[in-house]
Amino acid sequence: MAPSLWDTPSGRDRRWTKRRDAFAPAPGYARIVIILLAATLVGSLAWQGIQALRHPAPKFSPIIPAGNTNYVARDGVGAGNNALAIWESDVLAALQTAEAQGAATNVTAAEVEVDRAASIVMSARMQGQKVSPDFYARSLKSLDGVLKTGADNSRLLEHVTQARIELADLRSAQPAGDMVTGSTAEKDAAPSLNTYPGATETPLLNVGPGAQAPHAATTPGHVVLASPHALSAQSVLDPGSIGGDYLDATLMPETSEVLLPPSSRNLNDDVQVEGLTIEGASQTLDGVRWKNVTFIGARLRYEGGQISLQNVKFIRCRFGFNTDERGARLADAIALGQKSIEIQ
Repeated sequence: MAPSLWDTPSGRDRRWTKRRDAFAPAPGYARIVIILLAATLVGSLAWQGIQALRHPAPKFSPIIPAGNTNYVARDGVGAGNNALAIWESDVLAALQTAEAQGAATNVTAAEVEVDRAASIVMSARMQGQKVSPDFYARSLKSLDGVLKTGADNSRLLEHVTQARIELADLRSAQPAGDMVTGSTAEKDAAPSLNTYPGATETPLLNVGPGAQAPHAATTPGHVVLASPHALSAQSVLDPGSIGGDYLDATLMPETSEVLLPPSSRNLNDDVQVEGLTIEGASQTLDGVRWKNVTFIGARLRYEGGQISLQNVKFIRCRFGFNTDERGARLADAIALGQKSIEIQ
């Protein structure tokens, strides 16, 4: 009979002794390597902490997502010799911060600050704020500075161009004084939500039998449209060809095109529109030579094609342009009050 566990000299079975010896301690050099690695890690963390204290990261103003309820065009004038309206100062400050963030390669933060500036501009337009004469030029220059920090970034270009379009909207919304519209002279009122294309409070007009555009019964020279007017190549649309100088499209849906040129939308088609005031609905500007034309309360599109504007005015219009370099160029021209521009 085999001896029991209790009969052994140590009181333990020899099999347990062998199992204990199977786990040999780590060799001495492995312990040294582990200690060296731990020391290196601690030293690296300590060095990074010292550098962070000696060279702290630049601090920027808090980023507020676009569309926040705090984004309002504040009234009043800031202090200083060259005092600006507070809302204008807010716009320029946001663009300055955007440029700083872009220079620090914080592109997303720069985009948010550009959107913040655009939101303030939109709020100013909707509130009918007055604008100082040099605000547009200063804002566009600041946007140029922001774009230079990421000239190859298509997303930054899109945000910056959208801000330029907001500036163009604001310029179009400003009172223009005496507005000459062919045979009619009207005093342009301050911007109103009720007169903007797409305004939520704009009433739906009666388009049934016998309906008339708002001015048709009292103002000579009105030509009322209830559907788009087609234009053929090598044609000229002017007061003589349509029997009036005021093309009234206010009975048409806001999204309908007033004039339909050939589908190629190319200046080689030689489609010309001259000497008219066009009110209401929508119009794509590409592919037509516009001369001595005034748009009132219209949605205007630019799809990045060829365009020719000669003495063209925009009053209470809204713009939808491609957010590329060509769209930016047209938006800049409108924001600066230029009446003539050609893009080939």
